[in-house]
Amino acid sequence: MTTTSITTKDFPLAYGQRFYVQRLEAAPQLALPTQRLYRLSKDFDPDAFIKAMQHMVACHPALRLQLVKTNNGWKQRFPDHEAKISQVTVRGITRLYRSIYAEMLIAEEAKKAMDLRHESPVKTKIVRVNGEYLLSLCADHIAVDLIAFDLFEKELLNTYVQILNGSPMSRLPDETFYKYLSNEFVEQRIEQDNLLFWKHHLSGAPIGMDPTFKSSIVPANAFNCQIIGQHLTDLLHFCRKHKVSLLNVIIAIKLLLLADVGKLNDIVLSIPISNRAMAEEGTIIANLVMPVFIRFTVIPGETIAQLLLRIRDQILNAMVHRQYDYPTLSQFIRTEAKRQGVHFNLSKECNLIIDNNPIAFPNRLFEERLDNKPKLSYKIHKTTFSVMTRQSKSAIYVDIKWDAITWPISSIDMEAKFLIILQQLMKCDGKTG
Repeated sequence: MTTTSITTKDFPLAYGQRFYVQRLEAAPQLALPTQRLYRLSKDFDPDAFIKAMQHMVACHPALRLQLVKTNNGWKQRFPDHEAKISQVTVRGITRLYRSIYAEMLIAEEAKKAMDLRHESPVKTKIVRVNGEYLLSLCADHIAVDLIAFDLFEKELLNTYVQILNGSPMSRLPDETFYKYLSNEFVEQRIEQDNLLFWKHHLSGAPIGMDPTFKSSIVPANAFNCQIIGQHLTDLLHFCRKHKVSLLNVIIAIKLLLLADVGKLNDIVLSIPISNRAMAEEGTIIANLVMPVFIRFTVIPGETIAQLLLRIRDQILNAMVHRQYDYPTLSQFIRTEAKRQGVHFNLSKECNLIIDNNPIAFPNRLFEERLDNKPKLSYKIHKTTFSVMTRQSKSAIYVDIKWDAITWPISSIDMEAKFLIILQQLMKCDGKTG
C-alpha cells in the first residue's frame, strides 16, 4: 500500500476511540482536549521547534486524524496536513498585566472541544511574554491517550535536539499503527461474545447517582504522595512475592478506601487497558486505550491476600474480553440506570501508567512543566473517586481526587487512611484462609 493510498483510506475506529466518540456525541461540552503547559528553555529556537512539530505530524498518522461520518458509522482517515502552530507575543504596560493576559491566552486553548471532522487533533500555541517562552500542547482524546502523550513529549524533544544538531530527518509512515488497526478489525469477530460478557457482568450493578442531585460538577478534595526508596523496594517485592501486579495493589487500596470512607462493598471501577501488548506497539502515538468497567465486591472478613487474588483474576478476565462495542454497551448501561431510577454515572476510575524513562526537566527544549503542579482547588463530576498512579524506576506517584460532598473527608484524613491500608497490605502474609 502506498503512502498516498493510506492517507485517503478510511479505517474503523479502535475500541477505545469508540468510547470517546460516544462520549463526544452524548455531551460535546465535556469533550475537552488534554492540555500540557511548559516553560521553554532560555535558548529556545522557534524555527527548530516548528520543524520538529511538522516532522512529528508527518510521521504519526494519529496526529493527522480526521473523523468521517459514513453510512456504517464513524470512520477515521489520516490525510496529509501540516501541524497547527500559532505564535503570540504579549505586550502591555506592566509585567503583571502581560503575565495575566498570557495565562488567559493559554487557558483558552483547552476550553473548546476540537471538531475532528475539520480540525487538527493537535494544536500548539507558543506565547512569548516577559522575555520567556511558554508552550501549550493540546491533543484530542480520540487521537492521543495519556501514554501516547508521554511518548509524543519525548519524541518531540529528541526531534528538536536532532534538528538543532543538524541530524537528517526521515519521513516514514507508521506501519505499526496501521497494522494495529488492521488487527483490531480482524478481532471484531469476537465483539459480540465479549459484549454479552459485559452485559452479564454489569447487570444489576451500581452504575448511577442520586437522581435528585441537580449539579454534576462539585468541589473536590485531593491527596498526592510519592512512594520512594525502601518503601518502593518493599512494595515491588510484595508484588513479586504474591504474584500480583502493582495495578492489582492500587485497585485493592482504592476498594478498601471506598469501603471505609463510603461504606461501599459493591463497586464498579473504570479501568483503562493500555492495549499495548506487543513490544512494537509500545511506541505508537495514538489512542489505543480501552476502558473496562469491572464490578468488584469487598467481602467482610476476607483477607487482603484473598482480595488481591480475586482482583488479579478479574483484571485478567477483563483483558480477555476487552474488545467490545462501547456504544452498544453504553446503551445497555443507560437502560440499566433507568431501570434502577438513577443517572448513568461511572466515575470511579483507577489508572496506572508505567514510564520507566520519564522525561527530565530542565532539558534543551523544556525548562519545566507547569500543569503538573498541585492546584489549590478542584472541580470534578459528582461521585467521582479517582486514583491515578504513575510508576517510574525511582518512584510511584499517587494522585487521589474525590467528590468532597459525597465523601466529606479532608485530605489529611485521606492520607492517614491511605497509609494505614498500605501498611496493612504490606503485612499480608499471603495466606488465603
